[in-house]
Order: sequence, then structure tokens, then C-alpha cells
Amino acid sequence: QFGGSCNPVGGTGGFLQGGSHSLLSSWKGLGVDQVLEYDVVTEDGQRKIVSPCQNSDLFYALSGGVGGTYDVVVSVVLRIFRSPHIIGTLLSIEASNETLYVTLIRDLVRFLPKLADGDWTTAFIPSFYKAYKLALTPSDPTGYNMLLGSSLIPDTVVRNRQNDLIQLFLQMKRLSVRATSLLINHVAG
Repeated sequence: QFGGSCNPVGGTGGFLQGGSHSLLSSWKGLGVDQVLEYDVVTEDGQRKIVSPCQNSDLFYALSGGVGGTYDVVVSVVLRIFRSPHIIGTLLSIEASNETLYVTLIRDLVRFLPKLADGDWTTAFIPSFYKAYKLALTPSDPTGYNMLLGSSLIPDTVVRNRQNDLIQLFLQMKRLSVRATSLLINHVAG
């Protein structure tokens, strides 16, 4: 995956500077980890090549080292890889009551280490249709109208503190005013 999920977010700008986490992250790392150099126009109108060896402080900032966006990214040189064989599946599961939801979350969290051991990347959301209805508004087809939080959960937590992780996901559902869509993108390693 290369590019943002909102229409105006391109691969060279917002996606990379936003961290560039995707379903392929467990394979070769974040998209931003593959940047070799940026070609930018600075705030004073100068064109600069930015890399770990040249203008390294700006390279660090553009690569997610600090918050915010710096300069205008004109182009990016990226490390590339041969495309892997990919198997995709989409499961849409909706629990009809709280007991089934708890069981679903518990079983999913306990299965995550097995997926990681097999170098799988996992994305889970209870209902893509519900997420679509909650997130997209008819007046703004290029973006999302939603509150989004993000956290990278270390592999040690997934393996050694599963009960805490289960309780966290269940608490998120209980605290939600509207229907809850939980997206889990599991990064192995």
C-alpha cells in the first residue's frame, strides 16, 4: 500500500510524513523507512536534496522524527522490493450480544501471536459497512468524519499481556457513544 486513505493524501507527502503504516508494514517496515532521499522546496523557496547524509536534520523531521510537516515535498527516492505473494481475505463479523463480542475479541487477541509467527499481517474491524456509515459523510467524499486514535502495541504485550489487551478493547467499546468499529493492524516483530 502506498498512499493515504484520503483522496488528497499522496505517497510523497502526507502518507510518508504521517508514518506510513500499512498492511505491508510487517513485511519490510513502514513506508517512511524506505525513503532514501527527499527533493523539497524549503520555506524560503530553495530547492534541496534531503537524505541521511545531506541536510540530515530535515531528513529526520520529514521521516517522522518530530511532529508536523516541513517544506514542500516535490519527490521521493524510495527503496523498492519485488512484490510478495499476497493472500487477502475479508471477514465481516458482527456480534449480536455482549457475550459474543467478548468471546470474539478474546479469541482474536489470543490468535494474534500465531499470525505473527507466520509473518501474517492482520487487520480487523467488526463491520466495514458500519465504519463506512460512521466515517464518511455525503458532503465530504475525500475524507473521514471520525475520531481516530492510534497506538502501536508491542509484540511483548500481544504475547504476554493478552488479558490486559482484551480488557482494553472491551473498554474502548463500552466508552463509545456511537457504534464501535475497532481496527487492528497487527505488525509482527
